[in-house]
Amino acid sequence: MRLAIAVIALLLVAPAQIGAWPPSAYVKMFRDARQTLPKNLNTLLADFDGLLSQPCRKLTVEEASKIAVTEISKRTGNLSASVAAMRDAGCAVAALNDPQLDSLVAAQAGTFTVVFYGFHESIRQGNLEAFLKIRLDEQERLLRRLRRSVELPDRSNVIENSPVFGIASIAFSHAVTDVANVWLHIWQRANGELK
Repeated sequence: MRLAIAVIALLLVAPAQIGAWPPSAYVKMFRDARQTLPKNLNTLLADFDGLLSQPCRKLTVEEASKIAVTEISKRTGNLSASVAAMRDAGCAVAALNDPQLDSLVAAQAGTFTVVFYGFHESIRQGNLEAFLKIRLDEQERLLRRLRRSVELPDRSNVIENSPVFGIASIAFSHAVTDVANVWLHIWQRANGELK
């Protein structure tokens, strides 16, 4: 009976995790993304760091962004609800870059050297839809190309030199960059200060 309950619980929870990074990776990802943002936005997110560490709700980038912009823009808006929606938007856009190497990412995320690829021109122009389309196309091509490198033999027993570590590390950097871009878009739409 206990086994049946455990299996049912696992099946109910598992779909929410499909296409998602390991939960521990989001904490580092969000902290790294924060460092690229305007000072006031970074401060706001730092003040709600505990909220950013909580599990994400299953929303699209567009849905979560709209909620965040609405709450930030209101004179009496709920900042907690806004940051929670920003977290959800961050999770949704990060999932586009998921290399599906969860055990490696969970164990090694702290050792990834993050590269920030900059703010995308579509985001600077306020076009979230174009940004997401471009990034989805780029991500699919990149992961296809990187996965071919897995066919290369490992010449070392050092995990940091393995092709799968490289794939996970590059995907993580792209996820951090995409999260920062979406958060900047939300902040711009809510007329946040960009200094």
